[in-house]
Amino acid sequence: MAIPTKKLIYAYFVCVVASLSMFMYGYDASTFNTINGFASWNAFFGDGSCTKNNATVVCASVLGNVNTGYTVGAIFTGFFITPILSDKWGRKFPLMVGAVFIVGFTFMQTFANDYLTHVLGRGGIGLGQGLMLPIGPVYLGELAPKEIRGTMMSFWQLFYSVGALLAYFVGLITTNQPWLGNWQWRWVLMCQVIAPIIFFICVGFCPESPRWLILKGRKDDARKILYTIRAEEDVEVEIEEMIEVIEREHAQNPGTFAAYKIIFTQWNIAKRLLMAMVINFGQQATGQNSLNNYSSTIYKTIFSQNNVAIINVVNAICGILFTLNSTIFVDRVGRITLFVGGAIGMAICSALAAIVYDTASDKKSYSLGIGLAVILFIFIFFYKPTWGATTWIYTGEICKFAFVISFLILITNTILPVPIVVRSQAVGIATQTQNIASLILGQIFPIMFNAWSFNVFFFFTAVNILLAIIIWFYPETRGVMLEEIDELFDKKTDTHVSNNEKKGDIKA
Repeated sequence: MAIPTKKLIYAYFVCVVASLSMFMYGYDASTFNTINGFASWNAFFGDGSCTKNNATVVCASVLGNVNTGYTVGAIFTGFFITPILSDKWGRKFPLMVGAVFIVGFTFMQTFANDYLTHVLGRGGIGLGQGLMLPIGPVYLGELAPKEIRGTMMSFWQLFYSVGALLAYFVGLITTNQPWLGNWQWRWVLMCQVIAPIIFFICVGFCPESPRWLILKGRKDDARKILYTIRAEEDVEVEIEEMIEVIEREHAQNPGTFAAYKIIFTQWNIAKRLLMAMVINFGQQATGQNSLNNYSSTIYKTIFSQNNVAIINVVNAICGILFTLNSTIFVDRVGRITLFVGGAIGMAICSALAAIVYDTASDKKSYSLGIGLAVILFIFIFFYKPTWGATTWIYTGEICKFAFVISFLILITNTILPVPIVVRSQAVGIATQTQNIASLILGQIFPIMFNAWSFNVFFFFTAVNILLAIIIWFYPETRGVMLEEIDELFDKKTDTHVSNNEKKGDIKA
C-alpha cells in the first residue's frame, strides 16, 4: 500500500473540514428531538393550557413551531443568500459566516428564557446552516482530487449520522444527571458551539476554490492552490479543463429569468424536474422525517426519559450502519427495486406499529415499548439504503446533475445539452422540495400524533403504498451511462424492467 503524500493528506484535511458542515447539520437536526424528551424542557416552555397526566407540557403546535423555525431560516439563506455570497466573495466566505451565525444563535437558543427567543435562536441557527450547506459540497467537489471525490462524498453523507449520534449521546449523559435541572437540555444545545468553532478555525487553513478563482480571472492564484493538492503533472491539464468548461458555461448562460422559463416550458426538462421533486418530497413523507424529529415525543408516551435517550442513541447507530447498505445494493438490484421495496417495507412497519399499539391491553407496558422500538428500527433499515440514500443518487442521475445532499447543489463538469444555469436552478427547486415537505410535516405531525396517537402510522402506510405505486413507473437507471439518460427519458417508458432489457441489462 502506497504511503499517502503530503498533498493527498492535505486534500483529505480540506475535504473533511468541508464535511463538518454536514456534521453540524446532523447535530442540530437531532437536538430538538433530544431536548423535547426532557421533562425539564417541557416544563420550562410548557403552556399552562396544555396538560398531560397533571404535568405541564409543550403543546403540539408549539412543538411544530420550534422544529420548523430552523427550516424556515435555512430555506431563506440557502435559496436566496448563499448563491450570491459564494459567487461574489468565494466559497469560504458563506461557510465562515454560517459558522459564526451558528455559534451566536446557539447562545441565544441555549440561554432563552421564553418561547419566542428560543424559536428565534433556532431559526437563526437555520440561517447559519442555510449559508453553509448549499456551498459545502460545492467547495468539497471543487477541491477534492478525482481519486478520492467519491470517498469524500460518502463521508459527507455519513457525517450527518455521526452528528446526530453525538447529539443523542450528549442527551443520554445529561438525562442521568437530574441535578442539572434546566441544564439537562441546555447542555445539549450548548455543545453545538464546539463544531462550528473548530470548523471556523480549520477553514482558515484551507484554500479558496480554484474554480472560483478562475471565474474571477485569478488564474495564477488558482494554479498555486492546485499545486498544493494535486500531482504536478495534473495541474495544467485541470486548469485548462476548468477554463474550457467555464467558457462554455458563459456561452450557454441564458440568465436567471430565462433559465426558469426553460425549466418550465421545455417538457423534457420539466418532466424530470417534476419526477425529482416527487421523490424528494416522498423522501421526507415516508415517515422518517417525523421519526427523526419527534421520536422522543413518540417514545416518551411509553418509556422513561432515560430509556428514550438510550433508544435514540441506538437509533442513530443503526442509522449509520443501515446507510452503508446502499453501497452494497444500489448497483446490484437497481434503484427502482430499492425504492419500491423500501416503500413496501416501511408501509408494513408503519401498519404494524399502529396495530401493535392498538391491540395492546397495557399501553404503558415495557414489552409494548420494546416491540414498537424494534418495529421502528426495522423501518429505519428499509428507509436508509432506499429512500434515504438512493434518492440522492437517482436525483443526480435523472437530472444528470452531480450527487445532491439534503437541499444542496453540487455541480460537476458534466456536459449537458441544456444550459448549466438551468441545471443549477432545477436542482435547487427539486431539493428545496425536501424542505417544503419537512416544513409541512414538522407542523402537522405533532398535532396528528396528539389527536390520533399511534394510528398516525396508518397515514404513513398509505403514503408509502402510494409512493411504491408511483415510483414503479419511473425508468431504471442502473447500468445506463449518463450520456444515455436523455435518450432514456425521451422514450415512452414501458416499465423500469423493460428499460434494462432494452439496454441489454448492463451490469454495473
